[in-house]
Amino acid sequence: MAARARQHLADFLVYLGSELQVSPNTVAAYRSDLEALLGEREQLPDRATIDRHLAARLHTHAAASVARAAAAIRGFFRFLFAEGLAGDDVTEGLLGPKLEQKLPKALSRAAVARLLDHEPQDDLEVRDLAILHVLYATGCRVSEVLSLRTTSIVPEHRLLRAFGKGQKERLVPIADIALQHVERYQREVRPTLRARAAKDPGDVLFLSRTGRPLDRVRIFQVVRIACRRAGVTAACSPHALRHSFATHLVSGGADLRSVQEMLGHASLQTTQIYTHVDHERLRAVHTKLHPRG
Repeated sequence: MAARARQHLADFLVYLGSELQVSPNTVAAYRSDLEALLGEREQLPDRATIDRHLAARLHTHAAASVARAAAAIRGFFRFLFAEGLAGDDVTEGLLGPKLEQKLPKALSRAAVARLLDHEPQDDLEVRDLAILHVLYATGCRVSEVLSLRTTSIVPEHRLLRAFGKGQKERLVPIADIALQHVERYQREVRPTLRARAAKDPGDVLFLSRTGRPLDRVRIFQVVRIACRRAGVTAACSPHALRHSFATHLVSGGADLRSVQEMLGHASLQTTQIYTHVDHERLRAVHTKLHPRG
């Protein structure tokens, strides 16, 4: 990549991380998308080049990946224009591929019950069961579970303090049963794990066998192992538990605004995907009760 384009990209990534407080994962994804566009170009690409680039990627990448690349490119050129680094915004009106809105995968209530109704056999299973309960009881993302501290649980108010995208704090109610499992882990297991640490992990809530903070891979493994044990073959991921949390709330009558706040969605539009649950419930009622249903 030419020196000028490389500097522009570096400035944009700093802007994303420092000023907009975009997550490191998103910054890394945008870097990859923009490097693929810029390559070794001496000049910034024009609109026709950008359109050809995105069209070509549709043959080799999923539509969601191309849509993200389009968003990265729009953001980059808007930044350049706003900073006076480009004479105009060549991406004005640029749209990514129209994505088919996929309904989130969710576990049934019976499957969740099999997943959580387990008597732990050792200390690590006590920890893992606490993690599973937190995922389903609060709808937290994996990154939010990893960032939990011992002070993140407010037992007297039955709340959990989570830090979402952009380090935005929110308070999420946590069910009594989930609270009991977390408190058992903190009381019976965490002190033992912390004592094994070569380096003090501080107040990080969930620790590994050796007393280190857990990583994303381990959380995914915890869910997969629990699914296998419970005979659950579909939707075996932490994100599926987040979807199940929201789906079961909406099907139980929760309003979307409340679900939006608990999930930490910046826009209600993101949460509206769960309205399919209401539609299904209404169809079931209609079929059961209408004379000609």
